Amino acid sequence: MLFTSVLLVLLVSSILLISHWSQNRGIVYLVVVLLLFCIRQFTFLLMHSDSHTEVLALLLFHFDPFSFLIGPFFLYYLKSLVQGKFVADKYLLVYAIPALVILINTLPFYSYPFAEKVAESAAIQGNYYLDGPTNFSTVFFPLKYQGTSGGLFNLTFILFSFAYLIRLKKTGTNSLKKKLSILINRILMVIPILVIPNLILIGYALFNSPKKGELIFRQVAFEDNGFVFFMPLLLPLSFFLIPSWLYTDLEGVHAVDKIRAYLKGLWQRAAGHHAAAPAEKSADLERILTYIETEKPYVNLNFSLHDISLAVNIPRIRVTNCFNKELNTSFPAYRNKLRVAHAISLLRRGAHLTTSIEGIAERSGFKSKSIFYSAFKEEYGMTPTEWIKKNLEVAKEPLVQESDYSKNTSHVV
Repeated sequence: MLFTSVLLVLLVSSILLISHWSQNRGIVYLVVVLLLFCIRQFTFLLMHSDSHTEVLALLLFHFDPFSFLIGPFFLYYLKSLVQGKFVADKYLLVYAIPALVILINTLPFYSYPFAEKVAESAAIQGNYYLDGPTNFSTVFFPLKYQGTSGGLFNLTFILFSFAYLIRLKKTGTNSLKKKLSILINRILMVIPILVIPNLILIGYALFNSPKKGELIFRQVAFEDNGFVFFMPLLLPLSFFLIPSWLYTDLEGVHAVDKIRAYLKGLWQRAAGHHAAAPAEKSADLERILTYIETEKPYVNLNFSLHDISLAVNIPRIRVTNCFNKELNTSFPAYRNKLRVAHAISLLRRGAHLTTSIEGIAERSGFKSKSIFYSAFKEEYGMTPTEWIKKNLEVAKEPLVQESDYSKNTSHVV
């Protein structure tokens, strides 16, 4: 039973990496969190067991510095999901300082012979009250305080991570709010699965403790009680209770669908089908075009590929490929076409009667009049002023809709 949790965590970690690696390499943060959490719980169980003393000697305090990374890595997993890419910045080094402090604190422990560590592990397993090792020296503070400080540190970071998600949800776009709602709901489903059984165990130990008010887990909760050995299984099993976390991204795209689409593309290329008929739009392109048509982000002066990547949760390189390979155009050229179409729609509604050309350019997303004139002439072969004289004073052409370019890719050359 002890090693079942290890195998289950390895299975879940493998599925997560296979399903999410191509979309967002930030999934590695979550995998590390799972592994470290499993090691910490596994060590706790071995400390209250009578077997596998050598394994306990290998794990005891050696992984304590890494356990202080659980909270920061969980935060950066959430940041990677929100930004649609692997996130690692200078603040991660700051958040890793407590782990470095613990590493330095336990350096003397690492230098002891393995036989002494086994002997100390056996003494811990035979001690009901688990006062902690007393034979090993440390640099800053006793080893027994590391467990409590690590738990408090990680809990603080998890609460900070929730605050980060809630703050983003209040200020984000509609598409980002939807993404964050899915993520928050997933986490809130896992928390009760983990917390409630642990609270029951703590309450049981407190109620039955021979020393009132003291948590003597070994004597109360472990002897002749197999329930406690199911505790490390709760976290990996919770992922199977929320299969969308294992197999799909935040936009509901299923990993099986991705694999099917990839194999279909390979078969079509091998059979030469791509030359016989136009290729269907990929799921990525559909999401990108839907976002552009719905939100019209191109009217913002600083609209960029990063904004698309963040909004639709697709890595930037895949967004670039959608423009270059599927639409056969660069992103700046596509953006200019949309902005020119928006300017045309403003002119059709008589905006030039109350607003200057510079004002129309800015309302369409252009940073300067010269860029607007250049893009407009590239599209229509004339300046905006010439177009107004020709189309609004003489000819009566059909209205040009700004969404034509985002709905129908045949407009893009």
